[in-house]
Amino acid sequence: MRAAPPQRAPHYTDNEQYGWDLRQCAINLIATLSNWVSDPVEFTGDANGRIWRVREDDRSGARLFFTSDKGDGVIELSVHESCWVRAELQVGGELKFRAWIDDPYEEKEFWPDGADGVTPPNGDAPGRISKRGRWLQIDCARFPGAAVGENGYWSVEDILY
Repeated sequence: MRAAPPQRAPHYTDNEQYGWDLRQCAINLIATLSNWVSDPVEFTGDANGRIWRVREDDRSGARLFFTSDKGDGVIELSVHESCWVRAELQVGGELKFRAWIDDPYEEKEFWPDGADGVTPPNGDAPGRISKRGRWLQIDCARFPGAAVGENGYWSVEDILY
C-alpha cells in the first residue's frame, strides 16, 4: 500500500493562531495524540481493549500499542514530508490501514490515502477524534479498509467518557 497524503496541505490551529511552521505543528499534534495515552486508556465500542504509548521514536514520531478483542497491534505516528501526520495501524504485524491526521479546530480529523481532504458542506471528515481524545469515529463508506461497525461507522470511546 503506497503512502499518499491528502491532496491539500494540512490545517493546524497552531499554524493559524501562532504562525508556527507546518512541520512543528505536526510534531505538536503527535505529542498531543501520544500524551492522551501516556497512561493506559481502556476503550469500548466496536472494539474493546486498552491503548498506551510505549515510547516515542524521537520528537517527530510515536508508537501507540493496543490490545483488543479484535486483535493486538500498534499505531505508528510520524511526520510525512508533506507535513501531514501519518498514522499506520497494524494488527498482528499486518498493515490494516493508513490515515492522515490534521488539527483544523478542536476535533482532530483524518483521511484515507489519496483523499482530496475536503470536508463536505454541513458534514464531517471521514475520521474524527474528539478534542480531548476520548472518542474516535470512522465513516466506513468514506474510509476504505476500515472495519464496518454499526450504522456504517466504526467507533470507540474511553470507558470513562
